[in-house]
Amino acid sequence: ERFYACAVCDGHDGASAATFAVENIKYYIESNSNLERWLQNDCVETKLKQCILLTDGNFFKQRRKYIEEKRRIKVQIPDGMKSYQASQQYPREVARLQEL
Repeated sequence: ERFYACAVCDGHDGASAATFAVENIKYYIESNSNLERWLQNDCVETKLKQCILLTDGNFFKQRRKYIEEKRRIKVQIPDGMKSYQASQQYPREVARLQEL
């Protein structure tokens, strides 16, 4: 039996948040060995909420790493420095900030 779900994934970090949510929610649902029991016991809504909360928490854990890295890089670049000047004097740091 197939299981179909529809969700609107938006917020936090735009497209990357939505992509992360779709991939991870699908993984959590598919990896749940009790999926058949979910469907039979009418607890789909509760289990989906659990998958969504788990995905949300993992997204923030992942983003926290990026935020900390951005903070570490930004302290290396003097306050008030113009973007062009920073890109000339700190090319690796600016490139990494743009990636993040």
